[in-house]
Amino acid sequence: MNKREERDHKFKLLFSTLFYPEEGKQEQLSHYSYSKEEDEDFLIPEKEEAHLSEEEEAYLSQEVMKILDLLPHLDERINAVTEGWTTSRMSKTDLTVLRLALYELEYQEETPDKVVFNEAVEIAKKYGGADSGSFVNGVLARITGKQTDGEEKGKSAKGKSGKSEKKSFHIVKSKAKEEKAPKRG
Repeated sequence: MNKREERDHKFKLLFSTLFYPEEGKQEQLSHYSYSKEEDEDFLIPEKEEAHLSEEEEAYLSQEVMKILDLLPHLDERINAVTEGWTTSRMSKTDLTVLRLALYELEYQEETPDKVVFNEAVEIAKKYGGADSGSFVNGVLARITGKQTDGEEKGKSAKGKSGKSEKKSFHIVKSKAKEEKAPKRG
């Protein structure tokens, strides 16, 4: 199992726990199907490789249980940076992606932040709505104080000349006279 597959399984396991009472979450994890799905992300070369090993399954369950134990802390961190969007108002998909990514950022330091950001955005795009990727990216950037390209917030990028350049855009409004549309009667 590679890291992307691991992350995908963790997302699905964590997402599935959102629909059951606290005492039923462990049991729900035991019903999860660890077989690899054939989709654009995973190619199944051989039938015997279609299932994860018992060790991999145990590891995934353990990791998800750790995340579940840390939910109050993770949700507190998310709520602290989302203005007008508490975790109770977020889509379940976006919330699950944020929790998983924040867990990786804080507790699995061997994975570079940039990788966590990119993978979280990809999972959000795959399973979430049209704006999920940008929403997840924005929340993670506010939590960590970093942009997805690894730059600190508020610092400008260096251009080809090596000098600091600020990126900006301008809205140009046409001064052409607006014509009134004829009234429909």
